[in-house]
Amino acid sequence: MKQLAAKEWNKVFYKSEQKYRIQVRAELVHRDGNSNAYFSITGEVERQAKNNRWMPLLSGCIHEEILEQLPELKPLVLVHLANENGVPMHAYQNAAYWAGQTKYQQFDIPNLARLLRVDCQEALEMFEYVEMYWGELDAVTTPAMAWQDACENFGYPIRWKKQADQARKMLNQIEQLEETK
Repeated sequence: MKQLAAKEWNKVFYKSEQKYRIQVRAELVHRDGNSNAYFSITGEVERQAKNNRWMPLLSGCIHEEILEQLPELKPLVLVHLANENGVPMHAYQNAAYWAGQTKYQQFDIPNLARLLRVDCQEALEMFEYVEMYWGELDAVTTPAMAWQDACENFGYPIRWKKQADQARKMLNQIEQLEETK
């Protein structure tokens, strides 16, 4: 594993007169076996007990809690599990899945929009584009290929790259730090 960039945030907060703390870790990491590096942001929430010990409450992919306490981390949450260019994990296969183009899932516009990082109206326009221009797919063209073409035509990779660049700026660039030593 090669960690390319990382940063941690900690915050103490109160709810209903109870003391909590949230610890957040974001990173851009390249794991052995993966073709690309990817972004990850996870966290842990603990509650302070009456004996002043910290008790684990939540951990993992707790993006709602992270954004509630640290809304400035939204650019990192947006690219969670996206590659270093901001392309969502299995973007085109998952787009076909949420568009109902597999036998496993019906059309789900909110999840398609969330995957593509657009609003529901834009996701619907993208779906209609794929349906109109790709129609019945031939034996060679897969739904994932149709979604890749559509995303490229709509300029999504450029948008995703800008989002990744913004997220990367929020992290400490480990490689650059090592080069200056």
